[in-house]
Amino acid sequence: MKKSILLLMAVLLAVAGYSQRRDGRPSARRHEMNPEMMAIAQTNNLHKVLELDSVQYNMVMLMNYSDAMAMQDSIKARAARAGEKRMKPTEEERKARAEVMKQRRALRDEQMKKILTPEQYGKYLEYMEKVAKNGRPSGRGFRREAPRDAGE
Repeated sequence: MKKSILLLMAVLLAVAGYSQRRDGRPSARRHEMNPEMMAIAQTNNLHKVLELDSVQYNMVMLMNYSDAMAMQDSIKARAARAGEKRMKPTEEERKARAEVMKQRRALRDEQMKKILTPEQYGKYLEYMEKVAKNGRPSGRGFRREAPRDAGE
């Protein structure tokens, strides 16, 4: 009886210790990742889906790294403005941001089309459509497509 209680307590302590970071805050991996780590993670995801060769892998890695650096600059600029009073963006600002994103996406697709074979590019488009529909891929896979209904 004592052994089972001690074992149970050890398991509970291990789970509690594993779920917390050293400073006591829950882990937020995305915010801790530097541009190199982000580029590696994105490239590895694409490598699994598209079965890239070494030349393609390196080209996609460079493209992902430049995207990650641009994202890092954007995050730093936003952090610098964090002290300012936050205001909702105007409709024009939202449209301008959406247009910039659309242009970036089109440029990325154009670059990927040059790097990948036609079969791989088709897989890439399917993968990106799936990501856009279901959310970002994570360690646990994609989010459910539809919520479960209690009545079914």
